Amino acid sequence: MEQKNKQEVFFLNNGQWFKNSLDMKTLYTEVHSGAEKYGSSANKLVKEMIANLLDLARMGRIDLSEPFIITDYGCGQSKAANVLAQVISDTGVILMDMLNSGYNYASLLMYLEANIQAADSIEITELDQIMTYGHVTVQRFDIGIPKFSAPLTRKADVVFCNDVFEHIPYEDIPAFIADLENAGDYVVASISLRDAVNYSRLSKEVLLNGAVAIDEAPTSGIILTEEGDDAYIFSLHVTIMPQDKWQEMLGNGWTLLPAQDYTACSAMNFEPSQEYQSFKRTLISQIGFADFIPFPTIAGTRYETDLTLFARTAKMQPQKHVYKLNALEHYPDSEFKTAETAESMEFLKFVGATIRKNTETGLWEIEHLPHFIAKLYALDKLSKTGTVTADEIIAEYNSGNTERIDNYIKKL
Repeated sequence: MEQKNKQEVFFLNNGQWFKNSLDMKTLYTEVHSGAEKYGSSANKLVKEMIANLLDLARMGRIDLSEPFIITDYGCGQSKAANVLAQVISDTGVILMDMLNSGYNYASLLMYLEANIQAADSIEITELDQIMTYGHVTVQRFDIGIPKFSAPLTRKADVVFCNDVFEHIPYEDIPAFIADLENAGDYVVASISLRDAVNYSRLSKEVLLNGAVAIDEAPTSGIILTEEGDDAYIFSLHVTIMPQDKWQEMLGNGWTLLPAQDYTACSAMNFEPSQEYQSFKRTLISQIGFADFIPFPTIAGTRYETDLTLFARTAKMQPQKHVYKLNALEHYPDSEFKTAETAESMEFLKFVGATIRKNTETGLWEIEHLPHFIAKLYALDKLSKTGTVTADEIIAEYNSGNTERIDNYIKKL
């Protein structure tokens, strides 16, 4: 079974509906060539990835002190696997001794803290497809980056696949799963459950080339939104499903658990130890959630010059906080859970969202959401003045003092 790397899309042009098929390999090559940091989100997940290695070693499935291969599948421009390799190269023998002596995962990660920081601080000016760190080899594979697109010939001990599944056309998912399992003995993936912030802008000319007119408006599938007179916005997440649907597609041989990215889930083609499963939520509460949709937006980045990106980021904020509330439902009571819950509730109150818990699914949902983009635009700009933080502005507004936000909105 071979991946086709094609995604069918629908779009409206001059009152007529069309469909066309996009070549995903070409599209991702263009995206990577135009965005320096695109595909680097896994850098935030290094500690969670190390915990996966520790658990596999604890169960006797891998030996961190012996020659070892890590493959980063769909690596993008992340250096996470390189950081892992450097850490394991430096500490593999000691880690195996500590694991055999019964050290728990929290103690091991604390021991590794300095090594992780040191490895992460190393600036890698040029990433090669195959790199060696002592007894550890890192392999990179990504169809969207030419120098990483050559088929790998060596099977890995562990394959990491962060934020890739959602970029694969639905029809290609079974073949993609097979490719992953053939790439290494053990696979650990992070699967995003939401729409993408990043996007590709497709010209009308490109979309119409080879397009076929259709008689009726599509009722499902990927429908592109028009931007201006000659371009359409294409979301880079093409397969979006809830966790239970991913479980059905992956099958019973895979285990799905909470992820450090609370809008995602972790998926493994093996059953992690009970020690790891109970430690998982504790680990995340210790190192914090990884927020891949930052708001207020980061000063000096393309969020400030790309208004479409800013708008997509802003629009996703209420849903992001609902995802967090649902993730926190599975965490034991703690200061971490209390603080994170309060932060999300305060934000949802600020944007005017009404939420409810679905009695059938047990999940929080947005029941009503008024227009809120002007508030978030004002919040973003005011927080960048350096005189007040976003949290302070939200608390002030929710306490009834709306003057600062209202005055700024009037200027828009």
